[in-house]
Amino acid sequence: MHPWLKWSNRPVIIYTILFGILSMFIFAPYYFTDTSLIWQSDGIAQHFPALVHWQEDLKNIVHNHTLPTNWQWQIGLGADYYQTFSYYTLGDIFSYGAVLVSKAHLIAYYNWMVIVRLYLAGITFLLTAQHWFKNRPTWHYQIAVFGYIFSGYTAFSAFEHPFFINPLIIFPLLILALDIALSKQKYSFLTIVLFWTLWNNFYFAFMMMIGLGIYCLGYHIKKQSWPSWRTFIKTLLSGLIASLLAAPLLLPSVDAVLNSARSNSSIANGLTVYPAYYYFSLPGNLIANQATPSFWLTGGFTAISIMAIVFGLRRWQQYRLFNYLWLASLISLCFPIFAAIFNGGSSPSNRWLFLLSLPISLMVLHLMAQLHTLNKQDYLSFFITGVLASLSLFVISNFNLNSRYGMMIALYFASLALLWLMQSNVTLKPVWLVLLVMFNAFFLVTRNHTSNTNPKATDLLPNQVVKQLLHQQNNYKNQNDKQISRSYVDNQLNNATGIAPATNLPLLSRLNNVESYWSLQSGSVSHGLAPLGISSSNPNDITGDLDSRNIISNVLGVSDRYENPDTLTPNSYQTQTNQIVNGQTINHSENAYPLVYLPDYYLSQKYYNTLSPTEKEASMADSVVLPGHSSSDKSKFSQKVATGLIRTDLTKKAKKKQHITYKTNTDWLPEGFYLSPSKTLKGTELHLEISNIHFKPYHLKQQQQVALNQYRYQHTQDARNAQNLIDRQYNEQAFTWNWYKKNFSGIGKEINNYTISTNYNGINNTFTQTGKSNLSFYNPKKNITLNLGQANSVNKETFIPLSFDKVGQYDFDLQVKAIPTGKSFNKVAKHMKQTAPSYTLDDNQLSTSVTVDKPRILATTIPYSHGWTAKGTHANLINLGNGFIGIPLTAGKNNINLSYHTPGGHLGKVSFFIGLLIICLTFIVRLFKRLVMSQK
Repeated sequence: MHPWLKWSNRPVIIYTILFGILSMFIFAPYYFTDTSLIWQSDGIAQHFPALVHWQEDLKNIVHNHTLPTNWQWQIGLGADYYQTFSYYTLGDIFSYGAVLVSKAHLIAYYNWMVIVRLYLAGITFLLTAQHWFKNRPTWHYQIAVFGYIFSGYTAFSAFEHPFFINPLIIFPLLILALDIALSKQKYSFLTIVLFWTLWNNFYFAFMMMIGLGIYCLGYHIKKQSWPSWRTFIKTLLSGLIASLLAAPLLLPSVDAVLNSARSNSSIANGLTVYPAYYYFSLPGNLIANQATPSFWLTGGFTAISIMAIVFGLRRWQQYRLFNYLWLASLISLCFPIFAAIFNGGSSPSNRWLFLLSLPISLMVLHLMAQLHTLNKQDYLSFFITGVLASLSLFVISNFNLNSRYGMMIALYFASLALLWLMQSNVTLKPVWLVLLVMFNAFFLVTRNHTSNTNPKATDLLPNQVVKQLLHQQNNYKNQNDKQISRSYVDNQLNNATGIAPATNLPLLSRLNNVESYWSLQSGSVSHGLAPLGISSSNPNDITGDLDSRNIISNVLGVSDRYENPDTLTPNSYQTQTNQIVNGQTINHSENAYPLVYLPDYYLSQKYYNTLSPTEKEASMADSVVLPGHSSSDKSKFSQKVATGLIRTDLTKKAKKKQHITYKTNTDWLPEGFYLSPSKTLKGTELHLEISNIHFKPYHLKQQQQVALNQYRYQHTQDARNAQNLIDRQYNEQAFTWNWYKKNFSGIGKEINNYTISTNYNGINNTFTQTGKSNLSFYNPKKNITLNLGQANSVNKETFIPLSFDKVGQYDFDLQVKAIPTGKSFNKVAKHMKQTAPSYTLDDNQLSTSVTVDKPRILATTIPYSHGWTAKGTHANLINLGNGFIGIPLTAGKNNINLSYHTPGGHLGKVSFFIGLLIICLTFIVRLFKRLVMSQK
């Protein structure tokens, strides 16, 4: 071992023993209750399916020496394998061990890797800490290391996103490697750790590079000198070599980010300051973490860690650089723009807070060495900090004296008391402080997970349930093995549904499920489908459930829908006799379009923009949009879309569009509109088009008044019922007092989501507008379309109710559009299938031959990517207006071969070999120099 990596074994041995004991208390209940650490949201929808898929690919690489194909049809509508999974498994070295276990033991492997990651985070911290703090008492290191690995960040990540722990392993090594490079001119370690950083995950690499830059700046400020040009060049060269070696994953990932559905989001979700409730909780987040962190402010540090910060602040000059960091961090936490910058210029996520775990824990070591210097002012400062944090927790728990944060408050003041006793009583052993810190860490991690072993309240899935879900994917069979046949699979989690109902589990089946829930989705398809106003669409899941719409489902080639009993079935889809798979009914459509087809009409973007969302969807049945072209074509099928007559008052004449202004009130009569009878609605699917939506939430006083009025209204209604007893508990003042207690800490939460719901034919449909505090799904929409289902009882006036969940004023315009789903669509679909050319598929390739009598466009439902190239055509591929690939055809026979390569993949491989060449040359030069020196 190099001299600059020397460390003592004793702290590691003691840490290993204590970590084992603490881990048993934290994780043993999951073992005894057969509960996995797989979250019923992202865990079962993303992380675990990705790991299962990666295990199969790894074994194929090892045994058959073949890499996964670049383009895979099973990822939604089709997507790049390396761009999709680089975020999840490809860069995560802890996923590579899956090749050594059987599929039956993969759940256990997933669970154990959570613990292994946490353990290794502690090991790398100890290695780094001993670099600067040599020969310290072992108990110093133990107090610091448990504060480092157990915080609100790991309490959330370990159960929701296990690979988020990896940066805690890497970051200490990254800082250590840079320090060694700058102080000892040794760059090999830096190159290795930089490579690991960039390979592991591009997202966290971005944040850690910012953290590395801050440390580099602090290093030179402390040294009061700037690096020589040689040091600067060598450091840059280390970064360059690491980047070249990581390029096979890094370059495709960067391209995916720049062309993803997230790339057009507004910075910081448009926020200049956080809502009030965020600031109320900020002091409390020092010592406790919330179950659902607001703006990913996980918080929650051990009491000793917070005291270490205060200790440093009181010695401003002595710990000047640390204090600059605390001040900058506080400012960054107060304004969304800084969270957005750390998050790559997108939503205001405070995930970057994990970077502070290292300097805070190093500051703990400073505190431990200076315990004898603590004075009354220090203890007073610690006490005041605890009081402020406690008041914050009291506020956000709705002024509840039985607050669930009581233990965290008690632990803070118990730690304070123990510090004082240790200073005043020399016989008190430090082991008690170590145990208290471990107890503190235990509560930080487990406090929000106490219900995880309760089958009625857990957010985690039992091991047996995960095994059942894995097994049942084998039951899904692709009905057409020769051509691309797409399917839609309904929610498989049933009553365990989280925010993502196992969306990607069919990836492990033989189906090509159109719904796909990954962090990076095609930006072109997102842009293309956005005008249709699909209410369930979001940047993580572009297609959603396609709102169960008939036309778009068929155009996208969805031939089979595996539906739960309460799901709306589009008109073209007929139930297959005696075909039940995993409790789901198979509904098949003969109208599903092939992957490539010849549309009849070519629409200009200008004309397309004049159509309503429903008319745009209808136009996709027989047309494609050619951006940049001035075509005079009009979609024949879209002209068959009818507009229903509606009114909100039966005394007034019905018309095609209605403007509705709704203010939350105490009138419990349903809000809604009447759809007038019309024969034109027969055989159609009704779409409720809601446009120009504006929601103005009520401020706190208005919300209180509405709640009080509803309380009064309910009391009045009950009093009119002679069979009800007189309510002797009615008290308006007490109601108001308790309402403010419950809602004061939520000031500002009106930026959160609201919903508009409707019901037709007994089927509910809801649009949820995600709020600015929703970091992954924020997608502001002013116009949406809700599928009401097949038109029914068209010969009579029908009332369609609307309901709103948030208190405030809603303004919007309403239209009901009727899109044909019967014979007229069947005719169009049959024509498209009959005229579509046959094609053959190979790995990353599609080949077809088309003969036309005039120049035409061959349309596809292949998501557009500049990774696709064509041979046999006389023009470049076209990004059609709906986000898919179009192929120009010339008169006569066209032999077409589409081939796909991962964008940046070839350059990444070349870069990798260049990086290896530079390393080899560097090694040869060093070897030559040593030989020359030895001869001298």
